[in-house]
Amino acid sequence: MNLRKTPPAEASVEDAVDQDAAVSTGTKGRPTPKRREATGVRGPVTAPKTRKEAIARQRELAKTAKTSARAARSSAPMTAAQRREAIKRGDQEFLSRRDKGKTRGLARDYVDSHRMVSNYMLWLFPVMIAGALIPILSLITLVIFVVLLLEWYIIGKRIRALAIERFGKAEGGAMTLGFYAGSRAYLPRKWRLPGPRVERGDPI
Repeated sequence: MNLRKTPPAEASVEDAVDQDAAVSTGTKGRPTPKRREATGVRGPVTAPKTRKEAIARQRELAKTAKTSARAARSSAPMTAAQRREAIKRGDQEFLSRRDKGKTRGLARDYVDSHRMVSNYMLWLFPVMIAGALIPILSLITLVIFVVLLLEWYIIGKRIRALAIERFGKAEGGAMTLGFYAGSRAYLPRKWRLPGPRVERGDPI
């Protein structure tokens, strides 16, 4: 009379499973730990008690999301056309050191929204070159050069004052910002990088 509750075939299968479990876990017959037991119990997430804590948490979450997005972008190869498009739209991650910062962005907007003498530098270059060869044109060349320097200094002071008013500080002196503005102003709009964000005459 067979008093075993488990058939022999099933018993052998259970023995084999128990042996495998013993080899893999080091203990025989121990149940597989649950997911939360293996990973540990997370601490309770408390709601922010003050507005300051809520703002700090939002900034931390935004920083984490930005880091994740940047890692995702860096893991995927970028073509030259995609990189140029990122520079054209003013993505700070791909801009050169010369173009980075809020003050430089403000300078570009100022140039793109105003008409300047520097807009005509490409037309004045032949006169300036001829001035070095023809003595009678040397005075005209000198006048053009002085006018451009004066414009760059005035524009640089305006951009610097706007930057201090809006951002609390300005990155660069008046002449540095003025030269940056002038080096952008003489290029046609479609050649400018980063690309213009405002139209001529728009308030900034």
